[in-house]
Amino acid sequence: MASGLFVDPTTLLRVAPLVSSSAAVWFCYDQWMYYGTFLHRDVRQKTNDILPAYWNAHISKGLAGIFSLYGLSAATGLANALSRGGRPAAPGSRWYLAGACLSVAHFVFVPWVAEEIRAMVHDGNAVESQARWMRFHLTRTFTVDIPGWVCFGLAVLHSVHAI
Repeated sequence: MASGLFVDPTTLLRVAPLVSSSAAVWFCYDQWMYYGTFLHRDVRQKTNDILPAYWNAHISKGLAGIFSLYGLSAATGLANALSRGGRPAAPGSRWYLAGACLSVAHFVFVPWVAEEIRAMVHDGNAVESQARWMRFHLTRTFTVDIPGWVCFGLAVLHSVHAI
């Protein structure tokens, strides 16, 4: 470590998008696990009564976490992609850029997801809307969120050196 610091700031920058995207993927798993419970046959009859209030109480906290995690992943991924560190291109910069783009792509699903949340809260058939939301969620998780996490993992493998 040329800086003489206990933790090299460049190393922190290099691993930051992997850490934040790891938390985001874990959040995806939590959503699948907790929201999927509302579709379980033993709970399904009560879901139409419970779910609208649950989404109303949860949405602002959930959005804060989503914007924080994906915003941090995209910003630090882009910072790493553009950071040269005295070289022609930072090692792993293409992987960082791909991960940053995939972090932003999470929000491409907003129109469909938001419509299902609106329907759960206002239309009175929360079970059907929750099932559709879950399909969008799983599609987004497996096509955008996990691939973004993999890209950041590959970027870190290419850019962080052993101490």
